[in-house]
Amino acid sequence: MAKTRRQIARETAMIAIYQYLLVDHSLEEIEAYISENKTIMEDEATYTFCKTLIDTTLLNLDQYRNEISKHLKKGWTWERLSKMEQAILLVATSEMLDSDLAKGVIINEAILIAKTYCDEESYKYINGVLHSLI
Repeated sequence: MAKTRRQIARETAMIAIYQYLLVDHSLEEIEAYISENKTIMEDEATYTFCKTLIDTTLLNLDQYRNEISKHLKKGWTWERLSKMEQAILLVATSEMLDSDLAKGVIINEAILIAKTYCDEESYKYINGVLHSLI
């Protein structure tokens, strides 16, 4: 099944945040990455959704990181998570806390992204963390 524009925007936002976390990409580099995606650039609403996810996540990065850290399993720290897991959790938290979208949809989308980009069992952990944020 083909991905929807919103799914593509979420995935692109997550990868942009991953790049930021991994190699400290600048906003200009993130913008260049987004502009390479024809699907996003063809539709203003999709571009705005993607850009808003990225901007909101970066603007509130410390707040989201602290909130997520409160919901990690006992003995886990933020640093123990892979950069990809961090990026997925940050973007999903941004959507959950700063949008009116259905929380279940946001969690499901984060799980789908985790199944694609993370270790085999990561999606279960991400699911648990996000459910505890609700």
